Amino acid sequence: MKYSIVIPLYNKALYIKETLQSLVDQTKAPYELIIVDDKSTDDSLKNVRDFLRMVPSHFKKVIVQIIELDDNYGIGYARNIGFSKTTGDVVSFLDADDLYADDLIKTADVLMSTYTIDFLILGVQFFPSKKIYPNIDKIKNKITSITSIISITSNAYRIDTPLKLITSHDFYLLGSNAFIKREHAESIKFIEDRIIYEGIDYWYRVLRSLLNKRSYNIGLLMGEYLQVREVPESASRKRYNNWNQIDYPPVLTRFRNSTDYYDKLLMGVVTKRWINHALSSLNSSNQKMRFILKYRRVFLKQIHYFFLHKFKN
Repeated sequence: MKYSIVIPLYNKALYIKETLQSLVDQTKAPYELIIVDDKSTDDSLKNVRDFLRMVPSHFKKVIVQIIELDDNYGIGYARNIGFSKTTGDVVSFLDADDLYADDLIKTADVLMSTYTIDFLILGVQFFPSKKIYPNIDKIKNKITSITSIISITSNAYRIDTPLKLITSHDFYLLGSNAFIKREHAESIKFIEDRIIYEGIDYWYRVLRSLLNKRSYNIGLLMGEYLQVREVPESASRKRYNNWNQIDYPPVLTRFRNSTDYYDKLLMGVVTKRWINHALSSLNSSNQKMRFILKYRRVFLKQIHYFFLHKFKN
């Protein structure tokens, strides 16, 4: 299969060369690379061009397209534009400060081809902390090992109950930790006006759409295949002086009136993470209290689903 990689790029001059090097080092090169520069104000784009001029001959066979946006539209917009330009069979999004292990694409290709996997989710290793998500022991009742005839990896699983898994407090979906067959996501877009938990909103909708099809296979690949850099300026680690600087998660708007069991579970998961994020990111106790008072009704509404998931999933 042909693998298309989309990199949304905004002010990652310090990291982008290392990210690109992780693609050059792949034992199976991507078919194409789409880089969408979201009006960077540093040397990100220059560093990309400098790097690409020096790549080894085998990588020169990769189709590379650089898209320069005329304004800073946000990561959701950049990912949508990038996806629309892909032509490969499988698409993944790689953030411009993260790294692929050198055998990731090859391993993904073996798994997706052998088991006709439509949607492959990657475990995540954060660095430098080396924290790994998800904790495989906490989700083992929802997955089945599929490594019996594959010697390339001992960390591959079929997801038996995908909606239960994706709406679990013990599971994590980012914008960048999945491979999807392009045909299954062509009609679905990242939300473009929010930058918090937009990844889980997108992949949840992709998953729900996939589950409506006659047949599907969803896999999980654990290990150190995707390394996510912990940088202070990222959305998840940003510090705020005012409570109203914190975005409202799109999931809570999208499924506000839904009666679907899993939609409600997902809202509970996102609400809990959002609360924790806000309280750890606001710089003063006064702002934390204002945040809680502003959204108290949302919190109270979702508390039921924190416990519902615990006892029914």
